[in-house]
Amino acid sequence: MCPPESADPIPGPPAGLRDRLRRLGVIGVARRPEPALPARAGSAGNGVEVIKTRFAVTHRHGRVLLGECLEALPASGEGGGAAQTVWLDTETTGLAGGTGTYVFLIGLASVDGTTFTVEQFLLRRLSAEGQLLALLRERLAGARHLVTFNGRRFDWPLLEARFVLTRLRPLAFDLHTDLIYPARRLWHRVLGTHRLSALEADVLGAARTGDIAGWDIPRTYIEYLRSADRNTLEPILAHNRSDLLALIVLHATVSQVLRDPPGGCGPIDWEGAGVLLARRNEHDRAASCFEQALAGPIEPQDRWRVLRRCARQYRRLGDGRRANERWEEAARILTRGDRYRAQVLVEVARARKAAGDDAGAHAAAAEALGIARSLRIGRNSYPAGLINRLERRAARLAEAVAQDRVGPADRLDGALAGLT
Repeated sequence: MCPPESADPIPGPPAGLRDRLRRLGVIGVARRPEPALPARAGSAGNGVEVIKTRFAVTHRHGRVLLGECLEALPASGEGGGAAQTVWLDTETTGLAGGTGTYVFLIGLASVDGTTFTVEQFLLRRLSAEGQLLALLRERLAGARHLVTFNGRRFDWPLLEARFVLTRLRPLAFDLHTDLIYPARRLWHRVLGTHRLSALEADVLGAARTGDIAGWDIPRTYIEYLRSADRNTLEPILAHNRSDLLALIVLHATVSQVLRDPPGGCGPIDWEGAGVLLARRNEHDRAASCFEQALAGPIEPQDRWRVLRRCARQYRRLGDGRRANERWEEAARILTRGDRYRAQVLVEVARARKAAGDDAGAHAAAAEALGIARSLRIGRNSYPAGLINRLERRAARLAEAVAQDRVGPADRLDGALAGLT
């Protein structure tokens, strides 16, 4: 990653990219960035070392230029723009957490004009932990948006605990984006994993070679504490820098995927994309993603789950007709007499009754009831409680349809209220 000391400075961004960055307000007067060389900023006291590395916007991590990340990331919002965003990754003496686990390396990445700056705060002596955390507080004072990978469950709670133990007030941010959650939704079922190293290789196209294993990092640091050989920490520092670059590019990739699925980054989990968009109240685009998931090969149990999510988005858009069409289509596709067809038929009966088709609603409810009763009698792998609930719902629906032919309409509404 790092050229030798005698290397020429990295050239500035090309004219087209520079113009786009200027329009985004990221740069003003263009200047030549420093080379991507680790530079020791000296020790902040005897126990803490600060290492800075700068990367030009023309630096490529996998298939992506860092300058392209600036275009993909939100220009404004709850956490401000890129200038107020900090990407954080830590290295610790163990993975269990608790008061006995120290954070010995804190890596921060930020945008500085036309460069991305990586700052690494290295704990040279455990007794200097308070000094390390005080430096971290000072550095993060102006940040509004924190970006991590599994930081909500590990990195940041661990840092908060260390703040408390050293009698410092923990920091607060307007927004904390933990990329592990959208990454799991978008790629776990595609790749079989959502580990950062796998995403970096298969999604970002930046496979690592010669990287230190995560489980070996605590042992290496303890060896350093015993030997005081600073060179033993170089693989850990390189690993941490790579993690931060991967965080930046993954953040931009997730933003691009959700802006325009699949975002040009290869296969994604369309259902997962729909879930993420639905949480952002983008119901129209969420429904489109669920439609894409239904268009491919899909197991009956998955089809039922995606159908419910898709129909929910159409109902929130006030488009009951589209939701009903999806249930009717599912009834034609799911022909096997199992729980999934029975559940779909219950929804079909509800939709038909709402549309005034009493005969069609009665037929669907009666078939659903027949399937539920056959499942209760026969041998199957379904829980007995589930079959009993399905039978009761189908029976209530069939009775409601029959009674509604001679009774008020609200009788059916009350009978359907508990059906899902």
